[in-house]
Amino acid sequence: MISDYVEPFITYGFLANQRFEWSDLAGVAVGVRSDYSSAFGSGATAQTFPRGDAFLNISRFKFWENSKISNVISDFKIRAAYGEAGIQPGAFQRFPVLGASNLGSNSVFRFPTTSPNPNLAVELSKETEFGFDLGFNLLKGDWLKNANFSFTYWKRNTDNAIYRVDAAPSTGVGSILNNAFGLGSNGIQASLNLNVLSKKDFSWDFTTNFSKQTSEITSVTGADVVVLSAAGSTGLTLKPGLKIGQIFGFLVLRSVDQVDPNTGQPFIAKANQGNYEVASNGWVVNKTTKQPISSPGQYSFGDPNPKFNMSFINNFNYKGFLSLSMQWDWVNGSHLYNQTKEWMYRDGIHSDYSVPLTIDGVSQAYTAFYRGIYQVGQNNGTKDYFYEDASFARLRNLSVGIDFSKLLKIKTFQRLQLVLSGRNLVTFTKYTGMDPEVSSGASNSSFDRGVDHNTLPNTKAYTIGLNVGF
Repeated sequence: MISDYVEPFITYGFLANQRFEWSDLAGVAVGVRSDYSSAFGSGATAQTFPRGDAFLNISRFKFWENSKISNVISDFKIRAAYGEAGIQPGAFQRFPVLGASNLGSNSVFRFPTTSPNPNLAVELSKETEFGFDLGFNLLKGDWLKNANFSFTYWKRNTDNAIYRVDAAPSTGVGSILNNAFGLGSNGIQASLNLNVLSKKDFSWDFTTNFSKQTSEITSVTGADVVVLSAAGSTGLTLKPGLKIGQIFGFLVLRSVDQVDPNTGQPFIAKANQGNYEVASNGWVVNKTTKQPISSPGQYSFGDPNPKFNMSFINNFNYKGFLSLSMQWDWVNGSHLYNQTKEWMYRDGIHSDYSVPLTIDGVSQAYTAFYRGIYQVGQNNGTKDYFYEDASFARLRNLSVGIDFSKLLKIKTFQRLQLVLSGRNLVTFTKYTGMDPEVSSGASNSSFDRGVDHNTLPNTKAYTIGLNVGF
């Protein structure tokens, strides 16, 4: 049987926006959006979201144009913006429609143990950003004639984020939808464009982009929220001050006298430390059993998100018929929990099982160590042994184009360009998994990041194209 699915959910409202500009010297725009939904409960109350942006082009004022600084800094613009936006709860997250058997996959009635909440508020996001743009006149010859630089700082807060949280056992339901927590993030973005070389027959343009951001839980309504993770048997705790994606687990010891970061007491009693040593691979083992040792409790591994991202893009052109484009990406300071590797340790099928290490003066591939890594703390428990540096540099794109209409002076075509391109061609990384860029985590989770859970790697791709113009 085939039938149409109709979800009785309507959003009403209005949007107004007005922009004013004074030549190219300055501009300002203001706007407002107000709406409410057809959903039962607090959706009947209109939600209003203002926005605005402005710019001031200082380099277009006479005092700047007539000054010597304009010979070096040809353009100087400052800009700022603010906006609010709201995300309405789903159609039946506030009001249940009993007997509805054909609801969409987002409906709570696919999950009968989750109760809707008529008092759910709209998820509210507020973002502020400001920045500036600079243009430079550099050298007078063919090299480095000019450059452009842009910088932006942004900050975003989300209040009333909707999430399923545990309900009291007396309610008879497993969980209830609630405005569970607040989120906060901020970051910077910058870009530099250089005209490196400009000759009659050859040009070289260079662009580099930089970004850095961080996100954390800013507030929690009621008790801390615990969500499942794809990393071992770990549960992620969402509590104020913690980074999003922060993984907790057992610490596999790296020194015999390593101390508990909370208490300052050694994990191994001093009287027993003689029974242990640091193996040649850098991990503490029992000299007799050859097994590793871990902390009894679980601790944070830190923020898995990268410290910064950069890209480097070069474009070359020779006599208008030959072009070359190359992009390198650099991700620094990211981490992945290699869940795939842990499960291969569990099954004894990882190639590490054949790697020898030296314990108490004897070198061999100790199965007791590798099997012990999976079992230490608890079977399938999350441990920092599998928490790896996933920084990488990657040749993201490489393309070469030859325009035969210009090379062979074919008058019939304005363009007859053959383009050969490749993607994800080369990667430099210390990560031992298949791809340092993947991050699977738990299915459909915004919080479970930094986990390589049998994830398909990015693929190399080769493309041949022909652009024809008459």
